[in-house]
Amino acid sequence: MVTQLQTGIEPLRGHALDTPDFRPHRLLHSPQTSVNARFVNRDLPCERTANAYNCGMEDDLAKILISREQIDRRVAELGREIAAEYADNHRDLVIVPVLTGSIIFVADLIRHLPFKMHIGLMTVSRYRGATTVGGATKIVEDLNVEIEGRDVLVVDDILDTGNTLKAVSQQLRERQPASVKICTLLRKPAKAPKDLHADFVGFDVDDVFVVGYGLDFNNQYRNWPDIAVLREELYQ
Repeated sequence: MVTQLQTGIEPLRGHALDTPDFRPHRLLHSPQTSVNARFVNRDLPCERTANAYNCGMEDDLAKILISREQIDRRVAELGREIAAEYADNHRDLVIVPVLTGSIIFVADLIRHLPFKMHIGLMTVSRYRGATTVGGATKIVEDLNVEIEGRDVLVVDDILDTGNTLKAVSQQLRERQPASVKICTLLRKPAKAPKDLHADFVGFDVDDVFVVGYGLDFNNQYRNWPDIAVLREELYQ
């Protein structure tokens, strides 16, 4: 016998946190895509939130920076941009997601690419706990496909100091691919090095600690579906 359970989760209309109780925040202007930030209202009891099952994470967020709807639209646009770039030469394209942060982003992105491709996995260690500035980049798991003579697209979650993408790009170029391009979901213009060019950028954001949609703090919050700003007292 199937019993209907009362979950306390209201039907979602657009953004799961899009209720009158969420105050609008300032509009962030970006040369790539503008994003609307909304504060997370922690005054509401857990059962009254639209995402009651995520209440534990929601309490840790200062505001929603980029909604899941904005992410969906921009990822689809990036897919079209990448498809156009490789339209005439995609047979040997190798997508290299930098794990673990890019796992959700790359899963959504490749479903917007209308051609066959290879996927080569590479796991990199970057941030450690509360710090947002990683030390030396460590390759935890090396690339598992041959890229010599092939076009390579590196996919990462965020470009800030550039240490990770520089290290990864350098290692890949040593293997003599036909080309190496970079796609990053987020970029922090205030910190991104001028000598590191990202060919495809989802959003430019301020220098804040962001989590969700694959981005983590202490390996948590990756499953939050929006990109949010973590409360400062949690990592200071």
